[in-house]
Amino acid sequence: MASETDVLIWIQGNLSGGIMDPLMEFVSYSGDHGAIWLIIAVALMIYKPTREAGVVMAAAVLMGHVLNDWMIKPLVERPRPFIEDLSLLLIIDPPDGYSFASGHTVKAFAAASALFIYDRRWGAVLMAYAALTGFSRTYLMVHYPSDVVAGAFIGVMCAVTAYAVMEQIKKRKLRPGFEAGE
Repeated sequence: MASETDVLIWIQGNLSGGIMDPLMEFVSYSGDHGAIWLIIAVALMIYKPTREAGVVMAAAVLMGHVLNDWMIKPLVERPRPFIEDLSLLLIIDPPDGYSFASGHTVKAFAAASALFIYDRRWGAVLMAYAALTGFSRTYLMVHYPSDVVAGAFIGVMCAVTAYAVMEQIKKRKLRPGFEAGE
């Protein structure tokens, strides 16, 4: 069975170069700090029929950021692949912080899954982009494959949780006699 480093070495030896390098850089950088996902969420919030989806998307992305970047990464403290294996060549500036789990992937799957709950067609488009985002992180040698898989799982769970919270809020608002502070 191949190790995760062997997978990265295979990617580097068989897929790297040509148009793939700038494409993977673009995909990865588009997800920096979750900005693209929050911009989409805000755009959805502007239009009343998609407002709830936008709120759930933003909540899922923010939840994923706090859970992963502030709690999981500092707890696990997994070094990035290029630090553990100096034969892995970076084509981007080395990122700071720990490897597990991939924050780009968490935020991408949180956003895509949240939208998928509300709109399967556009959600599927974002899910494909989220998967590409996750792959870009291994392609760029800044995350192990398991960092990406864990990031996808965490992101999906954040979206499901944000949606469940929204459903509970809606139920409370619909309950007769409910008033703030009761």
